Amino acid sequence: MRELASIEEIGQALKWICGILREQCVPFQIVGGLAAHAFGSGRPVVDIDLYAPLAEHPELLQVLAAAAVWGPQHYRDEIWDLVFMKLYHGRVRIEIGDSSANPRYFDQIAQRWTNQRIDFTCSTQHILFGVQVPVIPKQELIAYKKALNRDVDVIDIAQITTADRR
Repeated sequence: MRELASIEEIGQALKWICGILREQCVPFQIVGGLAAHAFGSGRPVVDIDLYAPLAEHPELLQVLAAAAVWGPQHYRDEIWDLVFMKLYHGRVRIEIGDSSANPRYFDQIAQRWTNQRIDFTCSTQHILFGVQVPVIPKQELIAYKKALNRDVDVIDIAQITTADRR
């Protein structure tokens, strides 16, 4: 198991990937634990999760090829059904889900597969680790974290809602 990256390393990786996405004019949206951090979760950030329309931007894949360790490729387990790629910037893992490939997650409450809603025009802007980034809207983040219902999601929801009351 890899040691957690430092805040500085996460900031450098976030600046790097956002710079490439913006340079290539690729829309993207931060999700997962980093998005939860934007809304007040204090859980350590372990990676950078985001969505971008990878299939629509083959030139982006060429730029990212040197840092890629997996994908983009279809992946399915008991929680996720999506196309994504995994890359590293130093010790920071970055996972980019392909928003153009109809990503889904398994809703533990409803016991069914649910389409992951990704609307880049609804992103909220936040400054994370010194980088301005588009983030999934808070209510969408909370809704999918409630549906996933993993331990990390329960922690994030509790911390986000506590932050709202401050």
